[in-house]
Amino acid sequence: MKFFVLLAGMLFLIRSCGPQDIDTILSEKGIPPEQVKLVTTIEPRTQLVLYQDLTTNNLTPALIQQKLWFSELDKLGGGLHDNPAEPLSSHISGYEKSKGKMIYIIYGYLHNADITQVNIRYEPDPASAQVEAEIVESSSDQSSGRLWYAVIQQPIHEMIWDIKGLNDEGHMIYSSLHSED
Repeated sequence: MKFFVLLAGMLFLIRSCGPQDIDTILSEKGIPPEQVKLVTTIEPRTQLVLYQDLTTNNLTPALIQQKLWFSELDKLGGGLHDNPAEPLSSHISGYEKSKGKMIYIIYGYLHNADITQVNIRYEPDPASAQVEAEIVESSSDQSSGRLWYAVIQQPIHEMIWDIKGLNDEGHMIYSSLHSED
């Protein structure tokens, strides 16, 4: 009988040491809930967080990884210094998840209401190395524009970033390659 009580106590203790909820993790790392712009699952047990960093005033990414017994938050640093004068602002952050396995997070704000689609080409071959970004239609704070993001979790051999903003008809309104000229 003592063995079963001890076993039940150990199981309860182990269970209570499991992963924390996301709000607790963010609070412990100094990220107030009102600064969080996006939390989304990018793979099982991994969430992407985009938040407004109060010290730099940049939109900054972080990853929450839920381990078996705990959760950890990795702030990716850097961040987007938004330019509302541009139709589309963007920033790219990379994170080495494990030896040689990278996660690239491309994100920004849309300032042109006509842009309804964002495509990202990240290698010279446009057919195999293109992704469409998610556009977040936030209901509260639209002062910075509409938030968009994409996650790339495959090897990138030759980086050539071209971020294109398209309208409803598929016509290009913005291209990061053409804006640098």
